[in-house]
Amino acid sequence: MIRHQPPLARADLEARIDARAPAWRAEAAKRTATFLTAGRFAEPNGSIWSDIKPVYMQLQYNKCIYCERVLGAELTGKAEHDVEHFRPKGQVKTWPYASRKPSVSYDFPTGTPNKTGYYWLAYDIENYACSCKGCNSDRKRDYFPILGPRAAAPTDIVSLNKAEQPLLLFPSGTIGDDPARFITFLGVVAQVHPAAKGVDRLRAQVTIDFFSLNDREELLADRARVIRELASKMRQLQDKDPAWRAAAQQDLEQILSDASPQAACARAYAELVKTDVQKAWEIYQDVQRYLSPGPRRPR
Repeated sequence: MIRHQPPLARADLEARIDARAPAWRAEAAKRTATFLTAGRFAEPNGSIWSDIKPVYMQLQYNKCIYCERVLGAELTGKAEHDVEHFRPKGQVKTWPYASRKPSVSYDFPTGTPNKTGYYWLAYDIENYACSCKGCNSDRKRDYFPILGPRAAAPTDIVSLNKAEQPLLLFPSGTIGDDPARFITFLGVVAQVHPAAKGVDRLRAQVTIDFFSLNDREELLADRARVIRELASKMRQLQDKDPAWRAAAQQDLEQILSDASPQAACARAYAELVKTDVQKAWEIYQDVQRYLSPGPRRPR
């Protein structure tokens, strides 16, 4: 997962939106008032949230906020990005659901469904992020698991987060989560961070399960390629030629930066090299086998 960078306060996010679409917030407020009167989401003339999609694309370096896949840039790639409503605007369905594959179940509550969703947040700019269609259209949809009871309109997001205790991480803005506190990686596999305890641990595990972070071949292959490139650059640091070493250092900094694909996985692997060289070597070998012709699933 990637946190919006920089994690903007609401006023700063409003300023970016105003610069992009000066009349957008006034129209959004007008539509929100209509939803509140109706007690449900009922779009009159088509949605307008896509008008500010590029603001979130830029904050996320054109990556999906949930799986860190790199998508297209603004000029040609807007169609690849979905404007994702963290809290669903129209309805909330039961999750996990029986037909989900791979199936999951928990021994704690995940919230009740309802028919109106969080309609008053349909145009709340802190309820937005950009995600890939695999995360949004295939998985997020109308699901929103929580530990507590569902709050009613027009509760603000800060109060909602306290009362409901979302089971999904949302690394957006200053009120969002820092995913590095919750999820780490061993090789290509997303894992609950050892420091995450109690509710934080539940939230990390549900997020991994919800977005199938360890069951999607495109994500495993992305992470494998990043680890292979990272390992290659780390070896290049040992080159006798100082120019090659300098180039490798520059490349390493780029691979580990938020702007690069699967940066969280890359940073976890770089740390592993420092603490357990043998394990890092085993993972590298596994990645090489996975990416060679006739691939197999990395461990």
